[in-house]
Amino acid sequence: MIDNVSSSDARFLAALEKIQSRMERAQRELASGKRIFAPSDEPDGISALLSVRSELESMEQSRLNLGRTKAEVDAAENGLQSAVKILERARVLSGQAQSGFNDDPTWQALEQEASDLTQQLLNVSNLAIEGRFIFAGNSDLTQPFTFDPNTGSVNPYAGSAATRQSLFPGGNPFSVARSGEEIFDSQNPGESAFAALRELETTLAARDVDAVRNAMVNIESALKHLSGQLSSYGAIQRRVYEASSAAESTTLRLQTQLARLEEADATQSIIDLQQAEFQQRAALQTRGSMPKTSLFDYLA
Repeated sequence: MIDNVSSSDARFLAALEKIQSRMERAQRELASGKRIFAPSDEPDGISALLSVRSELESMEQSRLNLGRTKAEVDAAENGLQSAVKILERARVLSGQAQSGFNDDPTWQALEQEASDLTQQLLNVSNLAIEGRFIFAGNSDLTQPFTFDPNTGSVNPYAGSAATRQSLFPGGNPFSVARSGEEIFDSQNPGESAFAALRELETTLAARDVDAVRNAMVNIESALKHLSGQLSSYGAIQRRVYEASSAAESTTLRLQTQLARLEEADATQSIIDLQQAEFQQRAALQTRGSMPKTSLFDYLA
């Protein structure tokens, strides 16, 4: 078989192909703004590029997780503010009940409002975001508190311990939740808000001023406990904010680093394209001006 392409032609075509390849690469860089499209484009830099991309993906996920955590912590903090106000109102009711001038309608009104306060606190303790109960601990699909109409009291906590944590960008963990039992129905003496409200309602129904006075002591104690829980969530909010800010800063740093690794120099790409186009024209013109003779021309 006779090869119709001479060695000179083969070298010319190979050189022309390289020029065309440089033109296409410069055009891709200008169109996309990137300079690395495949590992072969820059073997020495691909490892660093993949590493930064992986870190950036991880940080984006961290920011997403912190965003969800922030929404839950903010809701919990707002809920606890409401819980504190509920206990403050219960304290006012207990003070009014100790007046020596209350008639029967007044006692009934105080008892009814105390019952309403229990329902309000029950609503707070069952706050949910996207179907997840924020005070149910790790069992966030389980409603933590329910009301028993037969006994007129709140049933025992149905959730679990709260061990959820979030991470700072550096990897340091911090707790982001407390269980509903710890907050609203602690077994420590004087710390259960539900027990304090139940006691107040019972003593108001009995019209027992001395018992109301004792109930007020427990209301004060439960209020102090709730205020402490509110402060704890304020501290959690600050840590979430700090972690989110750190994640944002880290993301910006990684994005800048990624840009340095993969973004093309537009000016250099334009120069490369112009040089390749010039070389292509020059090569074609030179090739076109070469004598087109063959063996048959000499034999004629």
